[in-house]
Amino acid sequence: MSKKVISILMSIIVAASLAGCKNATDSSTKKTDTTTESSTNSNDDSLEGKWAKNYTLDQTQKLFKDKLSKMENITKDLGVKYTKDEKTRKEKDESVNDNSIYFDNQKPEVNKIESMYFGMKTYGDNLETGDISLKLSLNFDGENAIKNNNFDLGKTSFKKYIEAFTDQEGRDYSDINKQIIDRLKSGENQVQINNTIDGLKEEILATKTCIIYKLSTKKYKFADGEMSMK
Repeated sequence: MSKKVISILMSIIVAASLAGCKNATDSSTKKTDTTTESSTNSNDDSLEGKWAKNYTLDQTQKLFKDKLSKMENITKDLGVKYTKDEKTRKEKDESVNDNSIYFDNQKPEVNKIESMYFGMKTYGDNLETGDISLKLSLNFDGENAIKNNNFDLGKTSFKKYIEAFTDQEGRDYSDINKQIIDRLKSGENQVQINNTIDGLKEEILATKTCIIYKLSTKKYKFADGEMSMK
């Protein structure tokens, strides 16, 4: 799954419009852009915790570099070929700088990680705003999980990446596991779960063939961080 595809899929989570991991399209993304942006801004205001604070650009970049190093070490331990790069492009006439690490496992085994992206994006020619996000996808064997009533997200490679971002170890995934299995068993085509972790937004989308996971900061307005320091 390409870096572009996983970004499309995570955008579609907000509109809950996904038939399968590889069926998303650019046109679907365009339809959900407005919904995604308004929902994100609203959720950001209610966040609490370390990551909900107002940070300056320098502070955010420092936090990102620390986490980036941890993400790279985890990926090296997995033995997966990965890419690190920094690109600038135009989105809706706005300059977007994307500094990231990512990989695409073309033929993942069952219940193994398929794609990973961790990056910091800054927006505007003067870098006025920015955010940090982790995006993961899993080649999920939902049929067997339902049949055997047995699946633990905490036993997948997701766990290490999530812990590296949150600095919280030993998390209990039993409620998330139960929701995924029970709701798929009841006939839901896709299960959407939203949580917050110390000011980070957690979004999970599960179908019988894949699980898409996103953990992200609010969109920082770096001028607010400067003001809070005065």
